[in-house]
Amino acid sequence: MQIKLLLLFCLVFLSQIIGCGEKKPEITAGVDACSVCNMVIDQTNQACGFVDGNEFKPFDSPGCLLRQIDNLKRNGLGLPTEIFFADFEGSGLHSSGITTFLLTDHLPTVMNGRVLTFSNENAAREMSKFPDEVITNFKGYITQRGNPDMRIRVELKSDSISPDVISVEKGDIVEWVYIGKNIESDVKIRIQGYEELGEINVPAGEEPVRIRMLAEHPGSGFPIIRVSDGKALGMLKVSGAHTKEEESM
Repeated sequence: MQIKLLLLFCLVFLSQIIGCGEKKPEITAGVDACSVCNMVIDQTNQACGFVDGNEFKPFDSPGCLLRQIDNLKRNGLGLPTEIFFADFEGSGLHSSGITTFLLTDHLPTVMNGRVLTFSNENAAREMSKFPDEVITNFKGYITQRGNPDMRIRVELKSDSISPDVISVEKGDIVEWVYIGKNIESDVKIRIQGYEELGEINVPAGEEPVRIRMLAEHPGSGFPIIRVSDGKALGMLKVSGAHTKEEESM
C-alpha cells in the first residue's frame, strides 16, 4: 500500500513538472501593453510575444514584434528562441514553429500589420480569398516582411550578369532587383543551393523583378545559373559559420 502511494505521489509530481514546462505565456486583453508601441492589447487573437531572459514581452501585432526583431539584428543580437503567436480563430498562443502566416493586404489587421496567424494551416487557407495573398511559415514571414539587410541590383545581359560576384552574410535578408539589360527575350535563372527560390523569370526590357531571400546557407560558391543551358552567369557568396560550434568560436 505504501509503495502504491509512493508511486502515485511520484506520478503526480512528475505531471506537475511536465505541465509547468509546457505552460505557454498568456496575454490579457485590456491589461497587457505592446512592448514596442505601448498600445494596450485589446485583440488578443492577433497578439504575439517572445521570451527575453526570464521575461515574456508581449506585442499587439506580428508587425510590432518584427520591428523589435529588426532592432535586435541591428544591434548584433540573435533572434529569441521562444517566440509565440496567437491563433486568429482561438486567441491562444502557439510556438512560431507550428504557426502558419497569412500575408494579406485585403483583411483588417492590428496596426496595419498585414498578417494573420493560425495554429492550423487549413484554417489559413480557408481564410485566404485573393490570389496575391501568401501563406507561409515563420521564416517566410521574416523574409518577406522584415527590413532587408542588403538590396542588390543585378543587370542580366546576353551572356553575363553585373555584378558577377555578390557577397552577403549569413542571416541577411537580401532583396534582389533583377533587370534585363539588352536581352531579346525573357531569361530564367536559378541560384544553385537555394532551390527554395525556384526559377526566377527576368523579362526583356527595363521592368525590374524583385525577389527576397534569407541567406541561411553559408558557402563561397553558389552559382547563378541560366536555366535554358545550365551556364553559370555569376556567383553568390555567403559568409558565416556553418555550425553552432563555429559560431561560438
